[in-house]
Order: sequence, then structure tokens, then C-alpha cells
Amino acid sequence: MSTRQEKVNSLIQRLVSEYLVAERFEGITGLLTITAVGVSADLEHAKIFFSSLGQDQTEVLKILREHIYEIQGMLYNHLQMKKIPRIVFVPDSSGAHAGRINQILNELADDHTGAQ
Repeated sequence: MSTRQEKVNSLIQRLVSEYLVAERFEGITGLLTITAVGVSADLEHAKIFFSSLGQDQTEVLKILREHIYEIQGMLYNHLQMKKIPRIVFVPDSSGAHAGRINQILNELADDHTGAQ
């Protein structure tokens, strides 16, 4: 990944996070976090990964998709680039996956100490 891609990723993550905090879209009741952004090499597309706590991610994804044109418009207004990446939101399940792995490890550790 190039330095330019990293800078664009970071900038989009910050702008979208600030916008979501300022706008407070109706229907989002849980804690919403923009965990990462992945911009394609040609800067045409950007995947915005998010996680939500206290609310189903499919509900949050539906709300974000309803407001995607507003968010895209905000990026057009704030980014000073020739190409503004077209965004798509993707639920980030890495936190849930890590939690499940941690739970399994704890169960294994409990089983191991119980067997001794």
C-alpha cells in the first residue's frame, strides 16, 4: 500500500467518523465505530469498515446505506482530490471473532485446570 493510500484511508476515516458523530442518524442507538478504511490502488473505491456495539450490525448497515449519498457528498466537499473514492460500508466482525476465540481459549484453560 502506498503512502498516498494510507493518507487517504486515514483522512476518510477521520472525516466519516466526525460526520457520523455530528449528524447522529436516526435509528442508530448503539456505539458506532469506523474501524478501518481501505482505498483501492486507483483511488476509485473505498471500503469503510465499521463495528457497532449495542445494536445489530445489519440494522446499522441499512441506516448507513440510506445515508450513503449524504456521506459521499460530504467527502466531495471536503476532499481536495481529482478522484473522490466511491464508498461502501462493510460490517467489521473482527471484534466478535476475537471475542469468540478468547471465549474458546478461556473454556480450554478452565477444562485444563479442572482436569489437573
